[in-house]
Amino acid sequence: MRLPVLTRRFPVDLQITRSEHADEVVLSCAGRLDAETGDELARAVAEELRRGRLAIRLDLRETGFLSSAGIRGLFDTHRAAKAAGGSCLIRGTSETVRRVLDLTRLTPLLVEHAGGDPRPSAAVAAEPGDVAHGPVTLVRCVRPSAAPLVAALHGSPDAALAGDTPPCASRRLPRHAFAFGFGGLTDGEGTTARAGEMAAACGTVFHRPPHPHAVVDYLVPTGDLLADVGLLAALTWEGVPSGQAGFEATGDEPAVRLDDLVEAILAETDGETIAIVVAGEIHGLVGAELIRPLVEATVADSPRAGTRDAAASWLSFSREPVFARHTALIVGIAARTESGPLGGFVRRVPGRAFASHFHAVVFPFRPLRRGNADLAATVADLSASRPLAVMHLIADPRPVLGSGRSELVRGAAWFAPLAIADPGAQA
Repeated sequence: MRLPVLTRRFPVDLQITRSEHADEVVLSCAGRLDAETGDELARAVAEELRRGRLAIRLDLRETGFLSSAGIRGLFDTHRAAKAAGGSCLIRGTSETVRRVLDLTRLTPLLVEHAGGDPRPSAAVAAEPGDVAHGPVTLVRCVRPSAAPLVAALHGSPDAALAGDTPPCASRRLPRHAFAFGFGGLTDGEGTTARAGEMAAACGTVFHRPPHPHAVVDYLVPTGDLLADVGLLAALTWEGVPSGQAGFEATGDEPAVRLDDLVEAILAETDGETIAIVVAGEIHGLVGAELIRPLVEATVADSPRAGTRDAAASWLSFSREPVFARHTALIVGIAARTESGPLGGFVRRVPGRAFASHFHAVVFPFRPLRRGNADLAATVADLSASRPLAVMHLIADPRPVLGSGRSELVRGAAWFAPLAIADPGAQA
């Protein structure tokens, strides 16, 4: 008679303990690294990258077994961190693990101080300090220079939404240009019928045509190729904001409200109007998208006709925060007052002492560096994946009926004072 095979189930074969030391996260592994437990370590490293912690060290001094599958897992985590702009290296090993790595000739690649990748430059450089502003902490905050960037207004959102749609202003955007509002990619001539939600950063333009379920179009400047845009009601400026900071929640809250982030940035920046660019992991966005060409608008049938049904036929509103666990690139401005040339371009945020106007481009999730980052490199990295949406962000904090406010888990922001030149000019 054939005896049954008894399978003994052991306790967890790998225990991972997390600790933080300065700018590093250390994952200490006790047990075995094999085909079953390697995925567990890969998930732990992926979670750190998702949270923006890019300097990761593995302590394998209590790891007693390393199989070929485990080696593959270590190599994959190293490659994933490198692709995100960081590093995942082994800080210490047991004799068993070190012998396996030496025999496979992977010690110089995977072990710290053995010829492997250096720590990211941002982790070793002397960094500015963190600054807490209520529920938001600005990480490694660098205040901007006092000299403002110069912006130009093109058209009026109020007029466009009421049906007044003159020909779009046509402009070629250089690599250091930013823009947002109603507009879109053109062939060199302004095309009012295609003007929809639009945002541009570092010369890269993202455009959602004004149709239901429209697919986002975009153009990344390459070589001598620059984007031509038609601007119906938009604001543009040239120059990368000189202020920058990472951001995260101060306490145990899971996310940062965009309103709170803007208030923190205003506290660190002089000037009446501030240009702001944000890259962050989305907790939830609240916004609207234009779904009909504004050239079709009339006095009786326009987004500003005054009825809910009319607005719903022109704009698609998020009924609740959307796009959680995606990544957003947000371009816009905040003003301490609604008066002056920006009076028709910004709206007072409910319950806040500032007015603002922001557009967000949504991408599949991409890990972001914690603290300071290069804006042009960040835009280029995000642009490597297909954009999913372009939204005009709104704040609707009404109890029960309101859609809520946009929130981000963490990310980076760039900001600077902004001066408006030639209000209403068509460049």
